[in-house]
Parts: sequence; C-alpha cells; structure tokens
Amino acid sequence: MELMQALKPRNDCCYGFQEDYPDQSCNDLPSTQGFGVGTPRSCSVQQETWSSPQFLVTTGFKEDMMRVLFQFFDPKHHCFTFPDYQLVPTLEEFSKLLGIPILDQIPFSGLEKIPKSEEVAAALHMTKSDIETNWITRSGVKGLLAKFLISKAREFLKVMNVHAFEDVLALLIYGLVLFPNPDQFIDMNAIKIFLTHNPVPTLLGNILHSLHTRTMKRQGTLMCCVPLLSRWFISHLPQSILKNDQNLKWSQRIMALSHSDIRWCSNLREDVIIIDRCGEFPNVPLMGIRGGITYNPALALRQFGHARRDGPHKMIIQGIVFDYDNDSQGLRQRFVRAWGMVKRSNLGKKNSIPMEPYLRWVRARARELVMPYLAVGPLIVESEVEGGTAQIIPYPDMPTDVEELKRSWTQLREERDTFETQFNAERKKVLELTSQLNEERRLNAYLRPKRSRPWEI
Repeated sequence: MELMQALKPRNDCCYGFQEDYPDQSCNDLPSTQGFGVGTPRSCSVQQETWSSPQFLVTTGFKEDMMRVLFQFFDPKHHCFTFPDYQLVPTLEEFSKLLGIPILDQIPFSGLEKIPKSEEVAAALHMTKSDIETNWITRSGVKGLLAKFLISKAREFLKVMNVHAFEDVLALLIYGLVLFPNPDQFIDMNAIKIFLTHNPVPTLLGNILHSLHTRTMKRQGTLMCCVPLLSRWFISHLPQSILKNDQNLKWSQRIMALSHSDIRWCSNLREDVIIIDRCGEFPNVPLMGIRGGITYNPALALRQFGHARRDGPHKMIIQGIVFDYDNDSQGLRQRFVRAWGMVKRSNLGKKNSIPMEPYLRWVRARARELVMPYLAVGPLIVESEVEGGTAQIIPYPDMPTDVEELKRSWTQLREERDTFETQFNAERKKVLELTSQLNEERRLNAYLRPKRSRPWEI
C-alpha cells in the first residue's frame, strides 16, 4: 500500500502561454537577410543585444515539452527537481546562450526614473516628436505599440539606415520576446531594460518569479521569455531524447532520464567564474518585472563541471519571493543594495561525478515534492534510510550510454590519481615536519640541563 502511494504522481499545474507570442506571428518583424547586416564592423551600440536573441524569434518553443518541464518546478529551491537530479537556470548559461555579458552594474529594479522622450528618441534614431506623439498608456504604464516600431524599422531599412534599423529591432525583441506583454505593447519596463544593455539578470529573475507565482496558484499564463528557457533546457538534453525514436510522450522521455544522462557542462572552460552570492544574501537575489526571487548557484555546480559531495546547508539555499506591490519588508531595496556587493567565485578544476550523499539528498527532495508523472522503467527500494521509511527510486542510476560510462571511469581514475598525488605530498610534508619536531626535541633535551647550570657550558 505504501509502495503504491509513493508511486502515485501529484496533480498537474495548468500553465498557459501568451496567445500572441512572437513565435506564432514573427512574420511581422522585418528581416535584415540579404542586406549584409550583422557583421562586426557594422554593429551599432545595441546590435550586440539583438543579434543573438534574434534566434528566439524564429525558433520559438515546443509547448508540449515546456508544459511538462514546468510541472517539475520546485517552489522551495527555485529550480527544476527531477527524480535524482536538479537543473537550475543560471545567469552564466543565459549570458552564453544570448551572447550578452552580465554587466558590472545594478540590474533593472523598476525603481529607475522614467526616461525622457529625447533619451528614447536618441536611442532609436528618431525625433522627440516621433516618440511623444506615439506614447500610449495601458493599465497605468506608458509604452509604444509594436506596429509603430515595426513601421519605423521598415522605413529605416528602406533607406538602408542599418544602425537605426538594428536599434529599433532590438527594442522590438526586448518588448515582444524577452519581456513580452499582451497586445503587442512595448511597455516602459522593457524600454528601461533596453537602455541599460544588461537584460540577463532581469530575464532570469522574471522567469523564476513567473514560474513560482503560477506554480503556487497552480494555474495562469506565464509572462516571461519561454523560448529562452526552452533553449536552455534543450541544451542539457541528450540527443536520443530529442530524436525520440520510440515516439514517447515528453513526460515519458523526461521521467526516463537519470542524472547520468544529462548533458551537464558542454564546452566550458576549466576556470569557470560564477556569481554565487550578493551582499547580505547567501545566494543571488534577482529582480524581475513584477517581483523578486532568489536563486541558488549552489544547486547548479554540476552544470559548471563541479558535482556536489552532499546536499547544501539549508541556510545557503533559503528562498525569498515577493511581489513589488506587496513588499512590506522592503526587500526590493535590499536586493538593489546587495547587487552593489557581488561576490564571484572561481570553481577551479572540474569534477562532475556526484557522490552518493548528494544523490540521496536530491532523491529525498524529489519524494518530498512528489513527481508529477509515474517513473519509467524498473524501480528499486532502498530500505536503510533515516526514519526507517523505504526510498523508492528509479533504476538504474548508472549511465545508460557506453561513452558516458567510459568518461565516468576515466574521470574517476583521474580523480583517484589526483587524490593519491595530494596524499603523497601531504604525507611527505608531515614526515618533514615530524623530523623537524624530533630534531627540536633532541636539541631541547640537550640544552635543558645546560640552562639550569650555565657555568658548565
């Protein structure tokens, strides 16, 4: 009976997507194809912030895959928890996917002054009157309609004003794709972020806050950059899952994965530097469009090639979530101050093999959360656990791919050799110190009686 209860999945959350999302209507956006735009010598100031995100407009996302992924969102740890592993969207991964650096400045908080019409006009190569005559207000927020910006972009493209076209297109991508709004409306928040050239922290904060809000309400439309999250998730999936030769549903494909099947750290340098905390917080505070949320790099170490030995202390992964319109504790101001004291860490030499204590910690969290779908494949029961309650976990935990087995064996051998070298070096140091200590003892034993009878020296 207990076994059947443990196998029973929890009820799904009902997530919705914006009906007029750009991936469904991206034909309205003008294209630079055939005009030689985008080469490094012709880049404008904003070109770096639109050329890479432009792929999000054309590729879109698989709604069935994303609906399944969202069911695994963990509202306690602010990540995705699967039966024996966790995946965390990170600042560094988003920066790499978009080709946009994380600037050393305080990101968007919503507290910034509203930019003047002439500032917006200068950034878009328009006149002040162009902007002022096209400002509109919706739900108390100023902004510009996408059809106005699309019209101006086409005008610039027609006269071959490439820089102006690129900057207007960049704002369109910010307002329609990165920070979407209903009814093709580019609001003031998207304009502010566009002017800061630092969208990555806001993108991650907006995605996690939106996911957390909808998960807690168990329904609702996600107003965030779903295509970016989709591209990030796909980057961690093995090719066999994407090919789907067995024609399985996405829920079956994901539940069939073990931690050893995931593509953890592709094409990463050895000396990875990450933002791991800010100011007073033990993790990283993020500010989205509608609220703030913390995220936990301590849970993402394996994505950078550094597997954990055991579960992190609960103080390191404490979760904070709040809405801007219900911030009685002044958390937004504390988040802003924290970004003035960013701490970065160099993770050093890679070691992507997790230890059993950590895997047990993840499995325990997965049982506590309750998986949304039934496990795929045979199961085993671990009986020797704390409290005497049997753990039901998917089997096997070992890699299912021969090449992955070879890589794991090679890495284990290298790790063994490294530990052996370190042990021998430490042992040699201990022997040297012991020899010095013994020499000093012999010298003290010889000098002790001499000190008591100095006339004999």
